[in-house]
Amino acid sequence: MSTILTKSQRPARTYTTGPVTRALRWFSVLSTLGITAWLLARYPSLPSTVATHFDATGQADDWGPRWSILVVAGIMVVLSLGITALSTRPRGFNYPSEITEGNAQAMYREGERMLVWTALGMQMIYLGIVWAVIVGGGGSLLAIGLVGLIGASVVGIIRLVRAARTQS
Repeated sequence: MSTILTKSQRPARTYTTGPVTRALRWFSVLSTLGITAWLLARYPSLPSTVATHFDATGQADDWGPRWSILVVAGIMVVLSLGITALSTRPRGFNYPSEITEGNAQAMYREGERMLVWTALGMQMIYLGIVWAVIVGGGGSLLAIGLVGLIGASVVGIIRLVRAARTQS
């Protein structure tokens, strides 16, 4: 039987992040920067009033000042880059199961993967918001992002529960 560890007692991370997870993490960072650059480049040509809320079909149903999209962009950049950075530090996460010496590395790996996929879902939502403001539409991108976030959470929790049973 393994001993349950507190956060400060958890073992250091020893596994190597896989190439797919690393590539997806970098894609998330680059897409955050790319979407933000696109928004900033187009900002001067936006009308003084922009869509600030969308209904379930992606149609604008509320409007606000142009600068409000910069607030949304700032929030999305902080959230996206924050989640991506946090994904590199799985030892400190809150997990749905106890961390033991035997399951720690498997739990860390699955926690890292879940946050990387969460960041990708955030990117689709961010792209959908910016697309809706600049081009119009964007509802399908928002829907894909929401499904991605829900999928990352559900699949991630299932994988974490399975990893909790791992004993090395």
